[in-house]
Amino acid sequence: MTAAEIHVSFRQRGSAMILSIMVMMGLGLIALNSLQQQLSAGLALTSNQHRYVIAWENAASALAWGLRQSWKESSEPLWQCRDMAAGIIASGTGKVCIRPSLRQDIFLLRGEGRMAEGNEPVMQYQQVSMKKQASGDVIFLPLKQGWLDFCPEADEQVCNE
Repeated sequence: MTAAEIHVSFRQRGSAMILSIMVMMGLGLIALNSLQQQLSAGLALTSNQHRYVIAWENAASALAWGLRQSWKESSEPLWQCRDMAAGIIASGTGKVCIRPSLRQDIFLLRGEGRMAEGNEPVMQYQQVSMKKQASGDVIFLPLKQGWLDFCPEADEQVCNE
């Protein structure tokens, strides 16, 4: 074997080594890109769940706050609503509404929670009974096992009005 043949032989081995290193780096980049996409999807899911939990807690806070409020007596089958005061909840918004139920002497209290404006509200319901105070205002007392996370009325359109 001549010196020129040995030189060409070494050059070819070096080129193959560089090519194999580049292929390995390419496979590594593909694997890292795939992992990054999975992590991004997981982060988005976690973020959505976090926002939902905050909205759920805001709805629960709205229900509790609404039970402590004095309301005006109304025979109208419409929702009376109040926005929660600033500072009661840490982030997002909350609103509480009350209306007579389709059943006799039962009222429906609805707590709404939102994480951000424009998002769909998360709603929780509490069936309550009315108690009149001497001042003419009305307070509501929760019925035992009256809490629900879905509309308790037979006609669900009542809850969406």
